[in-house]
Amino acid sequence: MSFFRRPSNTNAVVAIFLLVTLAIFAGPNLLPNLVATIFPNGGESIPCAWLRSGIERAEHQSLIGRGARADQLEIRVRSTSLPSTADGRLLITIVLTNDSLGTVAIAYSPTGVRFGDDGLTSGMGVVFNSTARLPAGGNQNAPVPESEIRLLGPRQSCIHRIELAPNQYPDPTIGTGSATVKAYYRNTNPGVAQVVTANTSQIFTTQGLWTGLVESVAVPIPLAGTS
Repeated sequence: MSFFRRPSNTNAVVAIFLLVTLAIFAGPNLLPNLVATIFPNGGESIPCAWLRSGIERAEHQSLIGRGARADQLEIRVRSTSLPSTADGRLLITIVLTNDSLGTVAIAYSPTGVRFGDDGLTSGMGVVFNSTARLPAGGNQNAPVPESEIRLLGPRQSCIHRIELAPNQYPDPTIGTGSATVKAYYRNTNPGVAQVVTANTSQIFTTQGLWTGLVESVAVPIPLAGTS
């Protein structure tokens, strides 16, 4: 007696194989973008606050991630229409993507996302009504708290959402329907690695945080019913 049965439908087996192959090779780029397009408010990625924390960076780092170029981080932003009622909310979504093949360490604090840009401070932020290129900022050299280090995996994206009531707009022109918003992520400090475990060797002298500046295109914040 044979314990294996020959597939009754060879075409179905081939189709399944091709779908699995497509998911393997296209998944890191095509599938998340396709899902994000079909479901703009879900399925895109996880909140940046849910990313793994970077601990004991003196010993544990991705060599490929340390070598990620400035153009291998990408940031995008989108905005909902302005709310039509006083109790409505304007939702701005920032998407940060690691296009490299290594795990990239970023400096991120959920409560530290800035409105505006001073050209110096590291982190994520948004600028309203700006079309000029943002300044890159100066260099810093200090330890970054582990609670503010997040690990963005290869081809991985994370999102940060900002909700604003009409009385919370940081720029009064936002409610006019002619405003724009641009997102940015900057880090000028690779961090100083500190040995936190006794009797261990220090492999890395820096915390290996990605350094550079990325910015999105400016997108409109439309009036209700015009998006």
